[in-house]
Amino acid sequence: MIHVVTAANRELYRDTLRDMHQLRRVHFVEERGWNAMTVRDGGEYDPYDDDETIYLLSLNEDGSVGCSMRMRPAETGSILTDVFPHLVAADEPALRRPDVWEISRYFAAKSGRGRAGARARAEIRLASLEVAQARGVKRLIGMIDLEMLPPMLTASGWRVRTLGLPAPYDEGIAQAIEVQVSRGAIIDMAESQGLSETAALELDPQRAPKIPPHEIEALIRLARSESQPARIVVALVRRLAALQDEMDEEQLLGMVSYVGALLDARGEYVIH
Repeated sequence: MIHVVTAANRELYRDTLRDMHQLRRVHFVEERGWNAMTVRDGGEYDPYDDDETIYLLSLNEDGSVGCSMRMRPAETGSILTDVFPHLVAADEPALRRPDVWEISRYFAAKSGRGRAGARARAEIRLASLEVAQARGVKRLIGMIDLEMLPPMLTASGWRVRTLGLPAPYDEGIAQAIEVQVSRGAIIDMAESQGLSETAALELDPQRAPKIPPHEIEALIRLARSESQPARIVVALVRRLAALQDEMDEEQLLGMVSYVGALLDARGEYVIH
């Protein structure tokens, strides 16, 4: 599952987002040498980290970030149109429009790299299509280093096309790309990558229990599985025992209610 973090539910992920920004610093600044980036409070940030931004997060079992992607409406600003417009051919359709969003800051932490993290990375790409389609988006745009383009074209599961010729920038050579968003694209990607068609997990902050998001994900996985409800109850009891000194009675009852809803509705309290 890929956690969809919006302005509405961002408070649920406050600590996780701080860790994500720190990992962005490690990946882009320390490992890739993008020295022009802004680092503050140990994390990497830029003007596109605003209230319109949606973050896609793959979380490990301990709650740490395995991989991440950022997406936001291109109509109100994007790296491609604002900073690298020369990467887009003059005859391309306009990108500053409501049905076009930009994807950026796609990275994997060390735990999310290699074959072990391949599924999570594929789930993030699928989730980006699901989130975009749900918001009426038709095209995702971005830029990619030239050496990463061939596998993106042939093995990512995305329907990708280039928007212009490659050109150098301070840290390499980049090319602008577009990813098609459609129901067919979602189905094709899920089939080609061996995934369920639903990868995105968008928690409702008004209904989600006050426990870490990765633990909510674990409960939802149980509720969606073919397992007996007793297994979910056992998992809940164990978690309640661990949290009884940290949570008040109202929070504990809220957690019980949430799991009950999962058992009755198989995820009704989750927005896809």
